[in-house]
Parts: sequence; structure tokens; C-alpha cells
Amino acid sequence: MRIPIYSYGLLCAALLFISIGHKLTSAEKPNVVLIYIDDLGYGDIGCYDCEDIPTPHIDRLAKEGVRFTASYITNPPCCPSRCALMMGQYGQRFGKYGMSRGLPIPEDRPTLAKFMGKNGYVTGQIGKWDVGSKVQGPLQVGFDEVAQKPPKKKGSKYFCTNKEGKTQWLTDYDGDNIVTFIERHKAEPFFLYWSPEAVHSKNDEAPPSLTKRTTAKGKRSKLAGAIVSVDDQVGKLTKALSKHGLRKNTLVIFSSDNGANVGEEGSSAPYRGGKGNGTQQEGWVRVPTIFSMPGIIPQGKDYHKQIANFDFYSTIASVAGLPIPKHCDGVNLIPFITEKNKEEPHEYLFWLNNEPGDAERRHMIAVRWKKWRLYKKYDKDPWQLFDLEVDPKEEKNIAKNHTDIVERLSAKHAAWRKTLAPLGKIPKLAKSDDRIGTGHGWSYAKR
Repeated sequence: MRIPIYSYGLLCAALLFISIGHKLTSAEKPNVVLIYIDDLGYGDIGCYDCEDIPTPHIDRLAKEGVRFTASYITNPPCCPSRCALMMGQYGQRFGKYGMSRGLPIPEDRPTLAKFMGKNGYVTGQIGKWDVGSKVQGPLQVGFDEVAQKPPKKKGSKYFCTNKEGKTQWLTDYDGDNIVTFIERHKAEPFFLYWSPEAVHSKNDEAPPSLTKRTTAKGKRSKLAGAIVSVDDQVGKLTKALSKHGLRKNTLVIFSSDNGANVGEEGSSAPYRGGKGNGTQQEGWVRVPTIFSMPGIIPQGKDYHKQIANFDFYSTIASVAGLPIPKHCDGVNLIPFITEKNKEEPHEYLFWLNNEPGDAERRHMIAVRWKKWRLYKKYDKDPWQLFDLEVDPKEEKNIAKNHTDIVERLSAKHAAWRKTLAPLGKIPKLAKSDDRIGTGHGWSYAKR
């Protein structure tokens, strides 16, 4: 498709700085919004073939961007996923082999927020954190400002009290904060990270005003209502960007921290498994992911080669005209989705969830290569092999029929494993006094 030459004059500049690492001036720098939903399944939004939950605003992001069909979380679930995201590398590089909540993220390499902040960006965070130790809140690891937590209604998870004293659905409240952040920083380059509590369990509070907008039945209707609210906030975001002429100058990344919550009747279709039951299956680690920046990256395109959430850091750095930090495991995805690079972003992806104290259900050792998925639960277990092209639900173990593939992938995993850090130890720390307080405003980093 031919792109109009008037698109902020940015296309040529964008492709140029992506390829040669040109350092942009402040006026040239694109904005970045990273949206990271909690427990959103591969089959739970319209543009991924969900039929009972309308998500028109998310679907529009996909229509105006790229939909990834093989986007992976290599460090599930929530806490390790977010740590890998913020560090741009496998969590095992710094000793995180499972939940390990409270394990520090390394301070000898910059978080995504710190990296962007040091390179001319205003950095903001809204919603759930769940990263690092007790003394590594978002303001302490690179974010300039963080939305305070509104007071919750007694006994409620998702209803809060807004500034006017009225009861409001928490996800909707987050969306209002997205708009205010953009309003404040529309004249300067910004990086905004929104990671709502939604749609983490339990969603049983979802009101009829949300659930009735879906055709989902039973318990799933509550999850569906929560997802509809997420979609509403994406609509607020794109409207605010368009209002200020920023839509074409803003990369929006939409993804999830791990696959569907089976207990909430989330969908991993056409795959099997998810959070809770089935954490060894594909549905726990393959997630919906969309990149959207009209006029700069392709529109309405599917990308089928495998990527990981640690690619987001590298891609954001490159789009900002900055060199990718050496510690990153990720790659800049723009040349791949524009087909300037026709190779695989990652020929192999690896998993090693074996923290001794972690919940048994979360243990997993796995490799992905082309159409193959090799996995087992514990080191002592035999490998299982699946052809995801013909068996996406992983119902037929064909390891005995393809011993050559098993040998190849297990050897690759063993070699990767040797490059990792030892299991990290969680320090005993008093609660920090520099965390985000309760209120209706914003907290700011100490200068």
C-alpha cells in the first residue's frame, strides 16, 4: 500500500533511523503506549476470532496494524512475565525461574522505563506493577510519574471511588488517567505503560452495564464484561491520540502477561490450556499481541513467525531511534513485519519454569521451533513432542515418531540453559516507604 508523503514526514525518517540507528531530535521522537492486560486469552477478543465478546476498539488497532499469531510469554505467569517485559530479556538471565515474587530485578542494566527516560521521554505508569523487590516500585526503577491507586469500595476489587466521590469501575478509572496523561504530555515524547488489574480473577463483580454488551453465557459473561471494559479504554486512548494529532506518531502495543484464565472460562482457542489447569500447554504461553502505528507499520497484516514479549523493549528502543541495549534478548520487530527481514525473529524460544518453591502446576520445560513444541513438566519426565500445525490442542504426543526432532530441540535447550544465571534469592526487606499511595492524583519520582 502506498503511504501518503504527508504522514508527518515520518515514514522516511522512521525507516531510516530504524535501519541506521539515527538519533532523533525531541520533535521527531514517536510516542509509545504499551498495554499489558492480565490473563487475557488468545481467543478472547474479536480480532482473534472470538464471537461472544465485542472488542471494536482493539479490533481497530489490529486493522490499523499488525496482528501477531505466534506471540509468546517465556516467563509466565504475571510477576515473571512483567519482569521479563521490563528488562527485555529472559527472566532466567537474572535468576527468575518461576513466580519468585519479591526477587529483585537487576540494577546493572536499565529497565525499559529508565532507558526511555534517560533518552528524552516522559515515562508514566498506570495500574498493576508486580515487578522486582519491595524497594523497586515503578518510581524507583525509571518511571517519572505513576497514577495513584483510588480508594476501593469496601470488600470490592474492581469498584473504586473517583475524585468526585462517585463509584466507578476500576478499569474505566484507569482509562480516564490515560487521557489525562496524554493531555499533560501531548507536546513532548512520552512512554506510557498501562497494565490494568483487568481481567485477572475474580470478575464476578462485572455489572450488567458491561456483561449485557456481550453474548457470553454463565460465568464467562463476567469475564466478557471485564474485557469489554478494557476495550472501552483502548477507545479512550485512540480518541485522545487522534484529538491531539498524535495517532500516527504513536506506536501502540497491546498484549497480555500470560494466556487465558481457565477458571474464569477464558478462551485459548484454537489452542488448549491456560492459567490454572493446563499450564504445560500452548494456551498458557501464546497470547494476543498487536502493534499499531498507522502510516509507519503495515495495516491489517498478520505476522506468523514467533516473537516474545522481550522483543517489545528492543522494538521500542529502535522506534525511538536508539541502539538496543546489549543485555536485551529481544530484536527490533519492525524490519520483520515490514518484510525487510524475512528471517525468523527467533528460530528457537525456550522455557524453564522450575523454581523449587513455586506451585507444582507452573513447572514447565519447553522449546518452540517452527511447527514443533517440545515440553515436559520436570527434568525427570520424558519429553513430549507436538506438531502444532496439525495438532494445535496437543492431543497426540509424537515424540517416539520423531526422535531426531526431540534430540535436536533438547540439545538446543540444554545449550541455552548453560547461559543462564543461578536461581535468585528473595531478600527479606521491610516495606518501602516510596511506594505508590492511595488517592486520585499522581505520584512523582524524587529528583
